[in-house]
Amino acid sequence: MKNIKVFIVFSFACLTNVFGQVGINTADPQEALHIAGSDSNIRIEGLNNANNANNLGGVNNYNMMVDTNGNLSLGLQSGLLSSESKLPSTVTVQSTALAGLNSGELYQENFTLSQRALVVITYNVAIEFKSYDGSTKLKDGRAKIAHNYFYIGNGSTADTSKAYGMTSIVYSNYIDDAADDSVYNSHSEIISLEPGDYSVHMQGAVFGGGLTTEAAFSGIFGNGDRLDISVIYL
Repeated sequence: MKNIKVFIVFSFACLTNVFGQVGINTADPQEALHIAGSDSNIRIEGLNNANNANNLGGVNNYNMMVDTNGNLSLGLQSGLLSSESKLPSTVTVQSTALAGLNSGELYQENFTLSQRALVVITYNVAIEFKSYDGSTKLKDGRAKIAHNYFYIGNGSTADTSKAYGMTSIVYSNYIDDAADDSVYNSHSEIISLEPGDYSVHMQGAVFGGGLTTEAAFSGIFGNGDRLDISVIYL
């Protein structure tokens, strides 16, 4: 009978440890796991540089992620996804016959996110203003406008319901020796996106100069463009 009583007491003590609070360096744990001490830390070797591809070592620290089930993992390292000139040749967008608004897609750049992130998209586009057929410099003194902006797509098709990064520049000239240099539009936009496949669809648009036939003109985009895509993983 004594042996049975000892076994019951021992079993009760084990259950208390299993379902109670565990303390390390403390006899009075305040949570399910309480590690006391001013220099206390936790080491998970499955997350170190030798065992985890997302841990690049060095002196850097890496973000810890937790999923819907409470599982811990290392987040991806934030940084530059791509940085390059996107126009292999210039793209011409002509105004309508009466110098009305007209637009066209300049290029598309695809990227993939494997976790939620803030995406920073920065672009720079050069524009040269010419006659409607692109053969001569403009010297009519009328104000011309060139817009740049972009849509976000799913890797193939642009979602045109929302434009990002809109910026514009106005050009006017009325003398014979018009400058040959281009003017530039540039902008940076921060967008919060979930994991998935995405695409940037850069647009160019021209408008202005008066509603007459001779006021129509061309905007020649390129010869000085750049697109940078950076991510800040959350």
